[in-house]
Amino acid sequence: MLRVLGLAVVFSEAVTALDFSQCRCTSYNCLVEVPFHTLNASVNGRLVHVPDEMKPCFIDGIQSFECAVDLNKTDDEFFYTSQVGGFMHSGLYPSGRRSEPGWTLAHNLSVFAVAAENSDDVQAAVAFAGQWNLRLVVKSTGHDWFGRSGSHPDLKGSLMVWTHKLKNITWHEEPFIPEGCINADAVADAVTVGAGVQFADLYPKAEDRNRIVNGGTCTSVGIAGCTLGGCFGSFSQALGSAASNLVQAHVILANGSRVTASTCENSDLFWAMRGGGAGFGVITDLTYRSYPTPEYITYVDFEGSIQNPSADDVQAAAVEVLRAADQAVQAHQGWNGGLRIPTLKAPSYGLTLSTYNGNARAGEALLGDVLAWTKAQGLRFSGSINSRVEHRPASGWAVPGAPEGQVTLPWDDPHHDTEIGTEHLVSMSKWITHSALSEGPGDIGFQKVATALINLTTISTSGLLASLPTTVSLDMAKSQGGASPLAVDLFRKTAQSPVLLDTVAFLTSQWRVPTLPQLPPSSEVLKALWPRLQKYAITSPSDPLYSVCEIGAKGNSTSALACFDGWSTRVPSIVNELMVLKDELWRQFPPTRDNISHWSGSYWNEADFYEPDWQISFWGAATYAKLLAVKHSYDPTGLLTCHHCVGSEEWDPTGNCKRGQDTL
Repeated sequence: MLRVLGLAVVFSEAVTALDFSQCRCTSYNCLVEVPFHTLNASVNGRLVHVPDEMKPCFIDGIQSFECAVDLNKTDDEFFYTSQVGGFMHSGLYPSGRRSEPGWTLAHNLSVFAVAAENSDDVQAAVAFAGQWNLRLVVKSTGHDWFGRSGSHPDLKGSLMVWTHKLKNITWHEEPFIPEGCINADAVADAVTVGAGVQFADLYPKAEDRNRIVNGGTCTSVGIAGCTLGGCFGSFSQALGSAASNLVQAHVILANGSRVTASTCENSDLFWAMRGGGAGFGVITDLTYRSYPTPEYITYVDFEGSIQNPSADDVQAAAVEVLRAADQAVQAHQGWNGGLRIPTLKAPSYGLTLSTYNGNARAGEALLGDVLAWTKAQGLRFSGSINSRVEHRPASGWAVPGAPEGQVTLPWDDPHHDTEIGTEHLVSMSKWITHSALSEGPGDIGFQKVATALINLTTISTSGLLASLPTTVSLDMAKSQGGASPLAVDLFRKTAQSPVLLDTVAFLTSQWRVPTLPQLPPSSEVLKALWPRLQKYAITSPSDPLYSVCEIGAKGNSTSALACFDGWSTRVPSIVNELMVLKDELWRQFPPTRDNISHWSGSYWNEADFYEPDWQISFWGAATYAKLLAVKHSYDPTGLLTCHHCVGSEEWDPTGNCKRGQDTL
């Protein structure tokens, strides 16, 4: 006896197959025919239910001790990622437009999950899903912004493969030779990690060996999922992305077979899985290059400001910041960094550079022109360059005391508050390219981009948005335009969008608020959310809602309900302002069907849920055509279809039916 979608049913042993000519088997009438007990037996009893992470609040009551314990963990990223039913993001607020309805985290969607403890479990789950025409979902940590790992309502009735328990980390003492390769292809100091390993697991162990594996900065993110989209970190310009540094993966294909992907075996699959997104196979382990831990980290910063600025002053300063960033990128010294664009309201501007074992004097020289320009403008302008070199302490880079028992390293962020149990109000990103800045005649390209960024920054710091800490940000870490020769060489062997080699900066704007949508409003829920609500949503004590919410969080039920009601009333207006920001982004950086656009292109891991022309935006036409061919070769039935994954345009918006078919 097994329980499916809340109903007790006995599965028939006599059923042998389902009709594959129709859609995925996701409805109750279809699922009752699936012999899940045979799958459970094949994975040694590791077929589990997928409960809500707030299950005690439903079972024991919102005021129970058990519920209070879990509510107190909702500021803990590892609380979410360690549970089969835990997801870091709880949905996307509707924009108010018919074409953008949004979605809300829905729980108990997957019929069951295989809590895989080895590659055999993964293989059994994938083969079973293929045999019985099930919708298959793959989840490690549940960070995916679009709900692809199991929280989106379209995934109701799916079978989940949960890879989080694949936590092995093996350092290779001898040079690692990818399977099928020769000694000349050996990689020294390689490390093999299971598909459930998070950066918090790997980074400290690498540091203990005086090594670094370059990946993301949010430590609770899973390295496997991050790698599929690219995965950039603090030293990506110097060392390349995680995708660029992958040297081998073991993969379970849609047909249930187990293969090796490397430059010597299934090389087309290996190419696609390094930046081509999810959906080509289910990874069970990955092997990466590692590098010596930095002896020192170099930081160089230019900070400028304008007194009583005019619009022309702001425009001119923005152009010079962009010019300095472009010069830093074109030097190919591996500098990461961030740009600060001025506005009339906030007339400071600047550029910060940092890199692995960098030359401070070289960095200062790159910022010399913007400093000279600033000094030449007269007394209303001021600016300075500051640099520092941080040497590795004798005890190592790791500093204990970070949240959830972690250590802090200069290249990670152990507590990404804005990504813990949050709902997206909007997410969007764009690459800023050297080609766009170089458009002639004269400085027309710099002028166009400066105008666009000033407008976007102004919108993001006006109206209701001014009270929220998120804004438009520009960083150089998630681009490869200034990459070192090493990083460029590695990049060219991957499926990452070729536009990245032309990028100067990455523009991103993600607006998120903490929420627990599965629980009814109460003072208990507000108490759990209030520390982050006052940090990211209701930020000022002068806000009329602030005192109401503060009283509600202390136990006053009437005030708690008034707080939730007041915030719910406010959010549509905030989203309306965000839609103005979004429209301006698309007006200034319009989508195009060019292979590589000077003005468009987004990052698959951090894009707009409704990204137009997403195939071109994420990869460009030529790369996408190659990716689609690989998809058809390794997943011809589309078992691993997911939102805005390669080949998903061949399915209906739910991903459950081929175009023109009806669901079972």
